[in-house]
Amino acid sequence: MKNFSFEKPRDLGSLLAIKKENKEKCLILAGGTNLYVYLKDRIFTEGVITDITGLKELKGVHLKDGYLELGACERISSLLSSETLKKSIPMLHNALTLFANPLVRDMATLGGNLADSSPIADTAPTLLVLKAEVVVADSTGERVIPLKEFFLGPRKTVMKDTEVLLRVRIPLPEKGSGLFAKIGLRKGTSCSVTSVAVWLEEVGKKVSDIRIALGGVAAKPLRVGNTEKAFLGADLTVERIKELSANLKMDIKPITDVRGSAEYRLAVSTNMLARTVAGLSGLEV
Repeated sequence: MKNFSFEKPRDLGSLLAIKKENKEKCLILAGGTNLYVYLKDRIFTEGVITDITGLKELKGVHLKDGYLELGACERISSLLSSETLKKSIPMLHNALTLFANPLVRDMATLGGNLADSSPIADTAPTLLVLKAEVVVADSTGERVIPLKEFFLGPRKTVMKDTEVLLRVRIPLPEKGSGLFAKIGLRKGTSCSVTSVAVWLEEVGKKVSDIRIALGGVAAKPLRVGNTEKAFLGADLTVERIKELSANLKMDIKPITDVRGSAEYRLAVSTNMLARTVAGLSGLEV
C-alpha cells in the first residue's frame, strides 16, 4: 500500500477540498464493499483513500418538500430499519430486502451502490422507475442530476472528477404501485443475472402510466422506452402482458458471461417483466 495515503475529512468542506486536489485519485471509502475488491484486484494501484463514514452531511432519511431524501452514506441495513422510508415508499423498502445478503447490507451504502455504476446495481432499477435524482457537489456548489442521466457505464457516471455524491431525492408517489424482482445464481447472495423494476398506474385494467427499468442487460441500468410505450393504454390480461413484454428485445442487448448467455438473459428478463406487471395488476402469469 505504499502508493496510497489515507484521509478522514472532518466535514463536507474538507472532503470537497480533498476531492478538488486529488480528483480521480480520491478513492471514496464508505462501506468498502466495492473499493476493497478493486484494491485487492489492483484496479486501483495508487490514490488517496478517503474515509467518509463519519460525515453527518451524508447521512439521514428525511421527508422534505414532497421528496424522500436519503443520505449517500446511509447503509442499506439502516435504510431498511427506517420507518419513514417504509411508510412513504414501500416499493423501495421491499426492493432493499433483496439487496445482496445481510452481511453486505450491513456494510454497503446507497451512494456507493449508485456511484459504482454497475450494470447490476440492486438499487438502480427501483430508483429509476421512482424517478429519483441524485444531488452531487464540489467546492463550487451543488447540482441535481436525474438518475436516468447519471449512469454512463461500469464505474463511469456523469459526475465530474471533483464531485461527490451527497444524497438521493425521490418524489413521493401520488398514485400507482411498484415491484422489484431479481434473479441470481444463488438467491440473495450473489450478483444478479438480471433484475426488473416496474411502476404501474391503471385506470380499471387499462395502463395509464408505466415505468420499467432493468439491470444486467446492458452496460448500465436503464429504462426501456419502447417497451413502456407498448404498454401504455393497453388493457391488461395475462396473454396481453406476455405479448407486450416481448417488446424488450427492442430495448436491451444482453451479453454472454459466466452468469448466463445473452439468450438466457433476454428470456428471463421477458418472463420476469411479465410476472411483475401481472402481479401489480392482480393477475398471475
